[in-house]
Amino acid sequence: MKNLFLTAAGVLTALFINAQDLPKLSPVSKSEHVVGVTKITLQYSRPSVRGREIFGELVPYNEVWRLGANEPTKITTSEILVFSAGGDSVQTLMPGTYAIFAFPSAEGNWRIVLNSDIEQWGAGNYDASKNLIDLNVKAVGNPFTETLLIDINEVTPYGASIVICWDKIKVSVPFSVDTKTHAARNIEAAIAAGKDLGKVYNAAANYHFNITEDYNTAISYVDKSIELAKSYSNLFLKARILQKQGEVKEAIKYAEEAKEMAEAEKNDRWVSYIQENIDAWKK
Repeated sequence: MKNLFLTAAGVLTALFINAQDLPKLSPVSKSEHVVGVTKITLQYSRPSVRGREIFGELVPYNEVWRLGANEPTKITTSEILVFSAGGDSVQTLMPGTYAIFAFPSAEGNWRIVLNSDIEQWGAGNYDASKNLIDLNVKAVGNPFTETLLIDINEVTPYGASIVICWDKIKVSVPFSVDTKTHAARNIEAAIAAGKDLGKVYNAAANYHFNITEDYNTAISYVDKSIELAKSYSNLFLKARILQKQGEVKEAIKYAEEAKEMAEAEKNDRWVSYIQENIDAWKK
């Protein structure tokens, strides 16, 4: 009887726990992004329109809005974000986690603020003295979006935008990141660590070849990688850099050597990729 009671209690407990896992009208969303080498996380609750009048009714104009439902929307950044406040004026956000609030306007000139108080419910305890970023941005018309969407979009290696879409409104909040400084720091740290230096130098060369387009620096790094250990990866990277610098004959020579190494390792995809480039360069 005791065992039967315990079994029944266990079943009831399991049912009770499972019963709490219920759908919410404004489910939580958490997304992770990388801009340059800056890691950014967004977390917010996503209300839906559900046939309601949103801006000017559910979300009053010219009043603080938590930019979602339940807890305020939060943004976490691993590096400094720089926001333009118009003209030459900029506002800088240090690494950390912040709440984002909005002040919608019927005229379309929204205020977006980032606030240091993340431990609150909604905007009931909103304290303007804790604002760290205060921006005026333009709201524009947009195809209908049923469920609030906040994303990091319009991404380049040097910046992106916090993009807010709901109902028939879209707001973009552009920011920049100092990718060159961050990348240089990371390269120096990896070199100082001294682990897998061939790969470290090759990655640094790739970065300067593809992102900064500083071909002289790219060559210096790829040469260090080749000096430590040749691979079809670093040899072909050197070929690509040389081709960009106009040294086509030298580029083909290194590409042929890279292809031979790829063939020896039976990496057919690399063989095909390298040959395609050689053929194009010969033309």
